[in-house]
Parts: sequence; C-alpha cells; structure tokens
Amino acid sequence: MNTALVTGATSGLGREIALDLARRGWRLVLPVRTATRAHELVVATEALRAPTPSVVECDLSDHAAVRQMCRTVIGEGPLDLVVNNAAVGGGVDPTLRETNTAAVELRMAVNAITPHLIAQELSGALTSTGRIVQVGSMGQLPLDLDDLNYERDYEGIQAYCRSKVALVMSAIELAQGGIPVNVVHPAREMPTRMVVEGGFPIASTLDDGTLAVLRVALDSELSGVRGAYFHRFDRAEPHGQALDAHVRGRVVAWIEDRATLHHV
Repeated sequence: MNTALVTGATSGLGREIALDLARRGWRLVLPVRTATRAHELVVATEALRAPTPSVVECDLSDHAAVRQMCRTVIGEGPLDLVVNNAAVGGGVDPTLRETNTAAVELRMAVNAITPHLIAQELSGALTSTGRIVQVGSMGQLPLDLDDLNYERDYEGIQAYCRSKVALVMSAIELAQGGIPVNVVHPAREMPTRMVVEGGFPIASTLDDGTLAVLRVALDSELSGVRGAYFHRFDRAEPHGQALDAHVRGRVVAWIEDRATLHHV
C-alpha cells in the first residue's frame, strides 16, 4: 500500500489532491491543526473505500511542533510521497504583518521554512522511489537579503511571492543534498480560500491544479528529476534570484536558523 503525507488537505487544492490519491487506494497522512478539521475528509475517504487516514495534529507555523509531527509520522512507517501544499496567502488585509510565535514573518514561516523542514525530516522515511513535491507559485518576487523577515514596508502579496522564491531556493539546495524534491506551480487562480480572500478572479479549476501536482508526484518519466521548478506540466525557469548559488546559500541558512527558534 502506498502512503502519502499531504499538508493543507482539509480544503481547496490539498483536499482534491488527497481525494485523488485516496481513489487510487493510497493511505493518507494528514497533518492538521486540530483533528476535527480533518473529519469531513476522513469521511470522504471512507466513502471511497480507501484506507483510513492517519490524522496528526500540528500547527504548521510552529516549527517545534512540525519536528514532533515528523517524528510521529516516521514512527508509523515509510512514505511514498510528501506533498507540501499548505500555504498562507496575502491575507484579507495585506498591510497586516503576521508572525508565528517565534516572531518569524508568517508567510516565510509556513510557505518556505515548514516545507523545507518537513522535506529534511521526512526524506529518510521515503521509500526508494519516494518523492517530495512542494506546491509553489508562478507569483515570485526577489527577496531582500537584508530584510528576509520582511520588517520594512510590509505587503502581504509581496510576502507571499517572496516566500515562493525562497521555496524554490530551498528545493534546489535540498536536492543537491540528495533529497528527491521538486517545486510545481499548479495553476493560475483556483477557487481556494487564499484566492477568494485575496479578491482575485478565478482563472482555473482545482482539477487543473491537481493534475499538475500529481504529474510531478507520480509520473515515472520524472523519477530521476530533483531540484526542478515546474510551471504546471513543463519544467521552467524560476525567478533568476533562485538560480544564484550565493543568494540561495544565504536564504537557506536563514531558513534553517529560523527553523530552530522557539517561542518569544
């Protein structure tokens, strides 16, 4: 039986990815803030006669909790797939700068640091053909290396786009260390809570995004590909800053340092 961990699976794109895998007979591992949030998805998988999901409570903005979640998951057995789909968008009020309990800007904390940490922690639990897929975005803006925690002139959409460049940088660095990880932009504005809250017009369906993510996750032609960025089904160039090894090194060092911070 194949096993996949999917973050952000209680709604939107993550839910569709999880249900597609369940239809294929996969067992799901679902990190969620509270177990009650996964109830509807668990019922839906049961209706598909899929294996019962494993629900693990975890606040994905809390990196100590993320490490504990990973230890719990590792104890349950090997993984064939990890899909880091959960993300924080620009917010209802894009002028509001939010942080996690360790004072790390929330979009960087959830959209870049948490996927990096999960990939590191769970890579050893992957089967020989296992893969990690980071759900990225074509919306990419360069990071200010002197303000990676985005404390100056804050704007939520910009913070989101910066975090997605950091995610690509992370994947390239992790892949160079031997971790089978890639990043995919699934589709233009899908009907997710993030897009609706941001007031963007819907341009794609959840199916559009699901197909793109699962292609990177499951296509045998991509079994040896690591550290790549995909624009839907095609390998593409990410923002140029992500291709600068010196910049990547600085950003990933910052990511790994912030991942060790605790409550302030």
